[in-house]
Amino acid sequence: MSRYIKICKNYFALGADNKKYLILLFITAFLRCFTFAITPIFAARIIDYATLGLYEETFLNIVYLGINYLVYLICHHLNFVVYAKNTDYVYNKLHLIIASKVSKYDEDFTKRLPKSYLDNTVTSDVFDVCMFTDRMIDALAHFFTDIIALLILIFYNLEIGLIVLIFNIIYQVMLAKGQKKKDYYFMGQRRNQDRITSLYEQMLDASREIKAFDMKDKLNNYLDIYKRSWTKQYFLKRKYWDRSKVIYPVIITISKFIAYIIVIKHIMDGVMSVGDLVLIVTYIDQIERENFDFFEKVNKVCNSSVRIDRLSRVINYHNKNMLEFGDYLEDNIFGDIIFDKVTFKYENNISLNKVSFEIEPNKLTAIVGESGSGKSTIFRILLRLYKIESGHVYIDGVDIYDYGSEVYPSNVSIATQKPFIFNMSIKENLSLVDKNISNQIKACKRVGIHDFIMSLPKGYDTVLSEDATNVSGGQKQLISMARTLLSKAEILLFDEVTSALDPNTTKHIIKVLKDLKKDHTVVIITHKKDLMKIADELIVIDKGKVVGIGKHRKLLEENRYYRRLFKQRS
Repeated sequence: MSRYIKICKNYFALGADNKKYLILLFITAFLRCFTFAITPIFAARIIDYATLGLYEETFLNIVYLGINYLVYLICHHLNFVVYAKNTDYVYNKLHLIIASKVSKYDEDFTKRLPKSYLDNTVTSDVFDVCMFTDRMIDALAHFFTDIIALLILIFYNLEIGLIVLIFNIIYQVMLAKGQKKKDYYFMGQRRNQDRITSLYEQMLDASREIKAFDMKDKLNNYLDIYKRSWTKQYFLKRKYWDRSKVIYPVIITISKFIAYIIVIKHIMDGVMSVGDLVLIVTYIDQIERENFDFFEKVNKVCNSSVRIDRLSRVINYHNKNMLEFGDYLEDNIFGDIIFDKVTFKYENNISLNKVSFEIEPNKLTAIVGESGSGKSTIFRILLRLYKIESGHVYIDGVDIYDYGSEVYPSNVSIATQKPFIFNMSIKENLSLVDKNISNQIKACKRVGIHDFIMSLPKGYDTVLSEDATNVSGGQKQLISMARTLLSKAEILLFDEVTSALDPNTTKHIIKVLKDLKKDHTVVIITHKKDLMKIADELIVIDKGKVVGIGKHRKLLEENRYYRRLFKQRS
C-alpha cells in the first residue's frame, strides 16, 4: 500500500488533477461496485423464497434486484461520462504545464534530458497518465468490492470466508512482488525506446553525412544493440506478466475447490440451502473476477507510475544555474546596459573574467572576438539564461535579476544566426509574438521583407516548411528580424545574423540595423568587417576579458587584438 500511496502522491504532485472530477469518479465507481457486490444477496433470496413458496417475498426481492441493477447502470454511465471529461481536462492541463515549463528552461535541459526523451514523454506518456485517476479509483473500487464479498462470505460461513481470505492474501502478496519486477523491466524498455528514437532523429538530421561516409551499416549495428536490449527487457517483463496471469491465479482456484467441497458437505448435512449454495458460489466467483480486475487496474496504475516519473522529470527539472525572476515591475525601459566586473564560469571553466563595459541606447554596438572568447556568453547572460558568479549586470541601473517575469522578457529580444521558423504560415509565425496584422505588416516593411511576402501566391498566409527551408537564408533571417521587432523589446540582440548571407542581403540588413538603432539599443555579435566598420562602438573580447572598447578606426590604430582580428576577417 505504501508503494501505491507514493505513486498517487507523485501523480498529484504534477498538478494536473481536477478535484471535482476526482470526487465524481470516486462516488460513481464505488456506487457501481457496491450495487454489483450486493446483487448475489437478492439472487439467493429469490431462489430461497421461491423454493419455500413465499412468492410475495420472491417478487419483492425481484423488484429490489431490478432497482439495484438500474442504479448500477446509471452509476456506470455517469462514471464513463466523468472519465471522458477528466481525461480531456488532464490531457490539456498536462500539455499546458509542460509547454509553460519547457519554454522557461535553460540550455542545459536538452543535455540532461535528450530531445527523444521529451518526444516520447509528451506523446505516449501524457496520454497514458490522463487515465491514471480512473485506473486508480477503479482499482480501489475492485478492492472495495472484494472486501465486501469476503465479509459477506465470512458472515454466511466463517470457515469458507477465512479460507478464501487467506488464499486471497497469498495471491495479492505474490502479485505485488511480480508487479515490482514488471515495473523495473518496463522502465528498461522505455530507456531503450528513448535511445532508438534519439538515434533515428540523429540519422534524419545527418542524412548527408551518412551517405557521404557510408555510415548506414554501422548505425544499424547501434540500432540492433538498442533493439536487442529492448527485447530482453520486454521478455523479462513478460515472464512476470505470465506468472501473474497464469500461475498466481491457481492459488484462487485451489481456494474455490476447497470451498465447493465444504458447501456440498453442508448441503448434504442439511445445514445449508440451495440459496446459500448460489450465494457462496457466486461470491467466490465474484472474488476471483474482482481479483483479476483489480490486478489489471493495478498493473496499469504501476505502468503509469513509470510514465508519471518521466513526466515529473520534465516538469520538475531544476538546475542550480536556473534563475528566478524578481519583483521589479517598472516597464518604462530606456535600454542602458552596464556589465560591472562580471565573472561567469561554465562547467568549471571561466568564460568571462571581471568583464566591465557600458552599452548605450540608440547606438549600434558590436561585440567582436575570436570564437570561444565569451561573446555568446554575454548574450546568454543578457537573456538571463545564466547566473553570473560575481559582479552585476544592470539595465537602466536595475540589476537584471531583480526584474519581474512580466517585464524583462518583453524588453530584451534576440535574433540568432540560425533562427527557427515553425511549420506554419508567415502570419502564424509572427502571431506567436504579436497577433495584430497591421503590426506584422509594419514590422515586415521596416526590415524590408513585406514586398517579398506580398509577391508570394498566398502572401502572409504562405505556409513555411519546418525551419523555412522553402525560402532563402536571407528571407528567413528578415522574417526572424521582423518577429524580433514585433516583441516591442527596447534591447535587440543580433547574434551573427549576417554570417551565412550573400553581400547584397548583408548590405540590406546593415541598413535595417542602422534604422533600428534610432529607437532601440542594438547589440550585435559579428565576424563581418562591414559591420565592424559601421558600428558606433566596438567591444573587443579575448579569452573572457575586455581588451578594447572604441570605434573601428581608433581600435585599428591602437589595439593589437582588434587589428589582428580585423586582418583575419579581411
